[in-house]
Amino acid sequence: MERALPVLVLSCLAAFFGRTLLVGQVPLIERIARISDPALPPALSRYTRRLTGIWCAYFVIAALVSLLDSLPLAWTTGLVWSGSMALFVGEHRLRPHLFPGHAFPGLVQQLRDTWRVWHRRL
Repeated sequence: MERALPVLVLSCLAAFFGRTLLVGQVPLIERIARISDPALPPALSRYTRRLTGIWCAYFVIAALVSLLDSLPLAWTTGLVWSGSMALFVGEHRLRPHLFPGHAFPGLVQQLRDTWRVWHRRL
């Protein structure tokens, strides 16, 4: 029963990200990217769609990991948080190499942009 809350939260996050991938929707990460760059190039738009899908898949996998009774709940929680931070920071560092010459916001500004989009959606 103690594992129900993390599984519920992660499943809701997967659904929240996933529904923005439906036809006619703007992917969540594209919405965030357009805060700093309203004229997002088509290649970056495609990239943000894929990245939104990766986060959606990550949340599904993290929910499944949270169900594992063989690991203590504190371990699964630590794995989920560590994985989230690694994905967030790793992607932030990888992006300039994938799109050289494009100016991206700093990590703090990216967090502010994310909060602005999430705050509107809640």
